[in-house]
Amino acid sequence: MGNLVKVKKTKTLRFKLISVLYLLFISLSILQIPIEWFRINATVADYMNNSTTVKMDVPVIIGTMNELERIDVEFSKEIGYDAKLKNFKEPESYSATDMYFIRWENGDKLFNKMVEMKNYFMALPEDHPKRKEFEGLFAEDLKNGLKSNKNKLWVEWKFKHVPAAVVKTWIADLKLRLKLLNGGIIVKEEQNKDYLVLMAYNIEAVRPGDTVKIVVFDHDKLSVTATENDNVFNLNKWNGDTLLFIPPYVGQYSLSFKKNGYEEVLKVTSVAREFERETDHGFNIFYEGKPAELRYINLMNTGSAVCSCDPNMTINGRTNKVSFTPQSAGWCNFTIKNKDGMLLLKDSIYVQKLPEPFIHVDGSSDRAISYSRLSSSGKIVLHAKHPDLANFKYKINGLKFRLIGVNNELQTIAGTEIVIPVDKVSSLRYVVIEEATIETEVNKMVKKEPIVIQIRK
Repeated sequence: MGNLVKVKKTKTLRFKLISVLYLLFISLSILQIPIEWFRINATVADYMNNSTTVKMDVPVIIGTMNELERIDVEFSKEIGYDAKLKNFKEPESYSATDMYFIRWENGDKLFNKMVEMKNYFMALPEDHPKRKEFEGLFAEDLKNGLKSNKNKLWVEWKFKHVPAAVVKTWIADLKLRLKLLNGGIIVKEEQNKDYLVLMAYNIEAVRPGDTVKIVVFDHDKLSVTATENDNVFNLNKWNGDTLLFIPPYVGQYSLSFKKNGYEEVLKVTSVAREFERETDHGFNIFYEGKPAELRYINLMNTGSAVCSCDPNMTINGRTNKVSFTPQSAGWCNFTIKNKDGMLLLKDSIYVQKLPEPFIHVDGSSDRAISYSRLSSSGKIVLHAKHPDLANFKYKINGLKFRLIGVNNELQTIAGTEIVIPVDKVSSLRYVVIEEATIETEVNKMVKKEPIVIQIRK
């Protein structure tokens, strides 16, 4: 017992809190990586891959390169990488990375090849140029498990929770280092051509009115055009060497960059925009018969608007809103097109059935009304309301009731007022509303839940 140290509960809680705060700090640091950086990773990887080397003649390098090529092909399929369009399904996702390299142990297979290569070069004399070159090119790998043959340390350091786009860039980087270690690199013939586009932002999920940013070299000397089917667009919005392209409607656009007889083409797919949602994290609930509005942004040249639940929907280009009154419950679909009939927006909402209102009695308190008030007014007036629909009109146009203490027979009237003769007020004990007929703009409902109103002396 003398070797044990008792830690107070307060200290234990403090240690746990420090651990949680540390994890939060790490998470927030990761979140600071701009999404645009993930999107241009394919361009960076291609740039590094766009080099070749003299013929490889070191067996351990050849073995590592072959394993890396296999992994590159398989991993690209797993993450849904489109080599032609340079697109990732989810560039910032890391679940596929963890699955492929850690759970399926492909990271271990690559590590084994790296160990063979390490053993070969580290067996050379310390002053051998190739050993020094290996140690310089793979210094971080040696420090993180490669030197000590700790495969789990190296694999997790390299791949655990690493976004897919970053892994693609790292694979290209490792290929480049293997080429350098083998004996240097030479430039492919096509690299002597004029490369026009440096990088592009926001090309894979743009919507009408969004801005695509494309960085080029020497834009003054470029010929730039954009086409969508047979439509041709002028591209004249520049910020330095950055082209600003705003797709006017839904479609697939081809952006052509020409210089010195060489052409590069970028494909930009514009998908339908949606309505802007509430920013206060509240739910915007729609009811049949209740007038509503939805807001949109960045739509140019708006023309017609169609709503499946209200044929009389209107669109206001000045306020960027559509106004409608759902005529039925269920899914309600919207489309907005420009004045040339091209699609701009496509969205849907769910319309709730109109809820039954609560019956409110004027001058009552806890479903009771005083004898003196009733003697003065000579009538009981009812209203139909719902707390979520303060401005919605429920109209009571019929009542069935009984006057307990005066006449127990069921009586029927039109409207919302039950008139009590002055000579009957003293005998009245309860008014029981058996049924209320309520009309709205879209339907009629009958509320059959009994409502008992007590007359207090």
